[in-house]
Amino acid sequence: MKRGLRFRLALTHLAIALLAIVTVGVIVTYTGSRRFDTYLEQVQGKRNATVVTSLESTYKAPDGWDATAIYALSQVALMNNVDVAVYDPDGRLVFTVQGSHLGRGMMGGGGQGMMGGSGAGQGMMGGAASPYASPTPFSAADFSVARAPIVVDGQEVGTAAIYAPKGARAAAEDAYQSALTRNLVIAAGIAGVLALIVSLLVSRRITGPLEELTDAAGDVSAGNLDVRVAPRGDDEVAALAAAFNAMADRLARDEQWRRDMTSDLSHELRTPLATIQSRVEALEDGVLPPTPENLRVIGEEVERLGRLLGALRSLNELESEDLSVQHEPLDLAEVAAGAVDRHRPAFLAKGVDLAADLLPARVLGDADRLLQVVGNLLDNALKYTPAGGHVTVSVALGDAAPRPAVSGGALAGPAGASVRLVVADDGPGIDPVDLPFVFDRFYRSRGSRGTAGAGLGLAICRALVDAQGGTIAADDAPGGGARFTVLLPAAHDPV
Repeated sequence: MKRGLRFRLALTHLAIALLAIVTVGVIVTYTGSRRFDTYLEQVQGKRNATVVTSLESTYKAPDGWDATAIYALSQVALMNNVDVAVYDPDGRLVFTVQGSHLGRGMMGGGGQGMMGGSGAGQGMMGGAASPYASPTPFSAADFSVARAPIVVDGQEVGTAAIYAPKGARAAAEDAYQSALTRNLVIAAGIAGVLALIVSLLVSRRITGPLEELTDAAGDVSAGNLDVRVAPRGDDEVAALAAAFNAMADRLARDEQWRRDMTSDLSHELRTPLATIQSRVEALEDGVLPPTPENLRVIGEEVERLGRLLGALRSLNELESEDLSVQHEPLDLAEVAAGAVDRHRPAFLAKGVDLAADLLPARVLGDADRLLQVVGNLLDNALKYTPAGGHVTVSVALGDAAPRPAVSGGALAGPAGASVRLVVADDGPGIDPVDLPFVFDRFYRSRGSRGTAGAGLGLAICRALVDAQGGTIAADDAPGGGARFTVLLPAAHDPV
């Protein structure tokens, strides 16, 4: 399975390379053949021009060409592998010169002859030739014929018929096609081998990290959450490796949170249950009298269990889709003041100063849910603020906040209008490592392992604020300690 992808990638690359080679070969063969034909035609045209130039330069008026001129022409014809027949203006053959292999074979290796007619060559071989007759006994199909006028001093003194053997052209084309085909086959073989090598390297580079990811995913599914992969480069595979590492980190963190949550919940349940059990046993044995004070201790522990179960129930309700939250205009300062009054005795008992700076600010929200948010934030501040510390609650107009979709009663304020609720303390603050996770359920930092609670208060706060169209954030207070900021959409009554 692992090697299948590598093999398919290598085969795909090789197929693409071979397809490209075949396409290039066909195009080169077709265009090369056409250009080679053009090249041969240009070469033959230059040869014909050389013959005509030689005839024009050796012509001597009024006698025409002498034996020396004919011999010189025979050398030119021999060099250019052509036969030449020269005719006078009346179309009568003056002389012929054989320079091609066909013509030389017919002459027995001679290469030149003169035939009767008019001018300087008349009567040298006797007889007369028909106008523009072939100078050799071979058929016209064996030659390609080109005729050109011979002009001297502006006067046409004759016509040259130049016979080029077609066999020479065919042989040149065959040699060219053979060499081209051979070179293309060699190039295709070399390119195919190189493409195979490159495709194997590329496929190995792609599939190697994927195989490592597959093995790591198998380890994670088997329960080994400590396995990680090393991202290579900055491509999509490296991004996949980084995402896998992030997923493994989150899974390991969630597993640790689960263990911590189990430990915390068992501690939170064991302590009140142990207290209740010891009190009940003491009452049963008669060690303690059933006085209201002894029964009050049992009642307090029962209330403690009730609060824990209530927090769990609230979290389940908030995570369900049928959560009911009212969006009504209310004064957030009044809600915060009510929460401060309820928590002030606890702050006084611990010796922590609780100050409030509450300015009237209308929001769209649920009074009971917001009271729970402020209460949870105050509980969290009281838990981490030592005796003699200070906690401040403030309400004022704030920065931009999202506008929820509401219906009836009141309207959301102008775009960007919001109300800010801040709860700040001068306790130890929040470690930057823990800051991104403080609102996750059951999350507790290492520094808060000895404190009471199961890590649900801030998670409930975030869920409640989100349900009312607001935002909540945590950071370090300017003077030290932790600061929690809630932004809620402002509201105004319709006119």
